[in-house]
Amino acid sequence: MLISSSGRMWLGSTVLAGLMLAGSLSVPAAGKIAAKTTLISIPTGPYTNIVRTQLQWRTASLTSSQDSNDSTPVLSASSTPNNVTKSADKLQSRVVPVPAERSKAIQVAAASQKQVSRSVTSQLINNALSLQGVPYRFGGTSRNGFDCSGFTQYVYRASNTSLPRTAAEQFRTGTGISRGQLQAGDLVFFSTYASGASHVGIYIGGGRFVHASNKGIRVTSLSDNYYASRYLGARRIN
Repeated sequence: MLISSSGRMWLGSTVLAGLMLAGSLSVPAAGKIAAKTTLISIPTGPYTNIVRTQLQWRTASLTSSQDSNDSTPVLSASSTPNNVTKSADKLQSRVVPVPAERSKAIQVAAASQKQVSRSVTSQLINNALSLQGVPYRFGGTSRNGFDCSGFTQYVYRASNTSLPRTAAEQFRTGTGISRGQLQAGDLVFFSTYASGASHVGIYIGGGRFVHASNKGIRVTSLSDNYYASRYLGARRIN
């Protein structure tokens, strides 16, 4: 048992006072004290019991106070996993899963959109190819005869898409794409009789395009010497 310095001082003073008092009570009845020897006896009466009781109470109080000051709350290791598990459970409960039906509906919608786009492109190409043999006509915009931009405008109109009238104006619509990005339905432009976009056709895939040439509506390869050297660029109509 450890007692602080203040406790030891109090204990010493209490014991000393008790000894002095006890010594005064033990003087012989005749009132004579020996010259060389002083006899001091510790009584066992009620006063001694009171001192002992106070001493025990003070010691217990000091010990309890010291224990309470030194006490430090300790988090047991076993409680940590439980807290982590509870936190994980709370976090997991906040995650709302996407219903399988909704996810499936989104996938079906995306697939349907792709199918519609392919269907429109296929219809556009079929319409363009169905006009093969129609003669060339400068300024023509009907089956009686087409020029290059009149032909592309006519075909796109059949697919509910509006285009400007001239090749130069059509070259400023849509999104510019590189030759390596060409897809069926894109417009391809050339510089022929004038600078800039003066001729236009519709790319049909396989390195070929359909257009209104001076020989009428026909399919020509992009690798054709005349058109390959005059290729200007391509646009995708969204």
